[in-house]
Amino acid sequence: MRILQINTLDVQGGAARAAYRLHRGLVSIGANSTYFVREKRTRDDTVRKFIPDPSPDAAAHRARAKAALDAAYDVYKNTRSPDIEQFSQERVDGDENFFIQRPRADIINLHWVAGFVDYPLFFTPQRIDVPVVWTLHDMNPFTGGCHFDQECGRFQTRCGACPLLGSTEQEDLTTRIFDAKQRIFAGWPDDRLHIVAPSNWLVDVAKSSALFGKYDGTCIPNSIETDLFKPTEKMAARAALGLPQNARIVLFMSHQVSLARKGFRELVQALALVPGNQDILLIGVGDKTNVAIDAPIKVAMVNYIGDDTTVAALYSAADVTAVPSKQDNLPNTMLESMSCGTPVVGFDVGGIPDMVKEGETGFLAPPGNIPGLAGAFMAAFSDGDRLRDCGVRARARVEAIHAPQVQAKAYLSLYEKLTAGRR
Repeated sequence: MRILQINTLDVQGGAARAAYRLHRGLVSIGANSTYFVREKRTRDDTVRKFIPDPSPDAAAHRARAKAALDAAYDVYKNTRSPDIEQFSQERVDGDENFFIQRPRADIINLHWVAGFVDYPLFFTPQRIDVPVVWTLHDMNPFTGGCHFDQECGRFQTRCGACPLLGSTEQEDLTTRIFDAKQRIFAGWPDDRLHIVAPSNWLVDVAKSSALFGKYDGTCIPNSIETDLFKPTEKMAARAALGLPQNARIVLFMSHQVSLARKGFRELVQALALVPGNQDILLIGVGDKTNVAIDAPIKVAMVNYIGDDTTVAALYSAADVTAVPSKQDNLPNTMLESMSCGTPVVGFDVGGIPDMVKEGETGFLAPPGNIPGLAGAFMAAFSDGDRLRDCGVRARARVEAIHAPQVQAKAYLSLYEKLTAGRR
C-alpha cells in the first residue's frame, strides 16, 4: 500500500513535527510512506518537495492569486484582533504542478495544509480517487479561516461577523470561505474522508462542526521520539546548561511566546501568587519573546532552539513544564516534557487532560483560573517525592501511548480498513 502524507512544511512548527514523526514511524515498521511538502528543510530522501511551475504564465498566475488572497484579508487589517495568530483561506497561490508532482498513492493523509492544498481543486472526486485521511492539528479545516476559534463557536452553524477579524458584518470573508468549504464537502463522498485528531477534544469539536459532522472520526495521539526525549539526571542537566541548582525552574516553550492563546501572561500572573516565589526561575523559550513582565520572579527569555538534544536537556533540568494554554489540541511541548520525565502544570483545556492526570502525571487548574493555576504550582512544589513520582508516571504513559511505532501501527490499521477492497 502506497501512503502519501501531505503537509505544508516538513519539520518547521508543531504540526509539521507531528506529521514527520508519523511518516518516520510508518517507515520504521516497513510501510511505504512518502511525505510531500511545499517547503523542505530536512535531507530525508523520503520527503518530496513541491516545485512550482517556473514558466512566466504560471508565475504570473500565482502572483495574481496571492495578491487577491492578501487583499481579501487586508480589508480587516485595521480591525482584526492582535490575538488572531493565523488566518488561512480555502484557495492558495498554487498551480497544477501540485497534481502533476503529487506521488501516486492508495491513500492520502492530509495534515496542516494551509497555503499548500487548494480545496476546490483537491476535493474533486474525479481528480482524487482514493480515500483521504485528514489529521487535524487545529480547527482551520472546518472554520471560516481561523486556526483556533477562541470559543467563538460560529463554525457549528455558519461563520460570519468574525470577532477575530473585528467584523460586524454577518456576511464577511469568513462567511465566503465557510460557504465555499460547505459546497466542496457537500460534493465529497462521506466514505472518502476520515477525520483523525490527536486529542479527544478536537475529534469532538470537529464532529460538532457544520462541515465535518457527517464524517467518521478517530483519536490517534501524536508520537514522540522517546529515545531522544528521555530523562536525564536533573542536577547534571542543570550543570551542563549553567542553570542554578537550587531554583524552582518552570519551563515554558512555544513557537511564539507572546501568543495570547498560549497563556504566558497568565502564567506570570499565577507564579506571582506562589508563596516564596523569589527562588522561582521561569524560562521562556521561543520566538517573539517581547512580553512585558511585571512579577517578583526571575525570568530568562531564550530564542527558538533548533537542537533537540538541548531542548531535551532543558526539559530534564526543569521541575515542571507550564502549558497554560487557553485553547489547544495536544501540545508537542507537553509530550516532549513528559517523555523527559518532567510533569506538566496547566489549564484543564483541549487535549491537555488526555495526558495530564491530576496528581499522577501533572497538575491542572480550571480553564483561565489564575489563582487555581497558582494553586497547581503550589501543589507541584509542595512534595518533591510526589513530583518525582509524577515524572516517572508521565514517562511511562508516553512510552505506552506515544511511542512512534504505537502511533504508526494505529494509522496503518486505519489505512488498511479504509482501502480494503480498493487495491
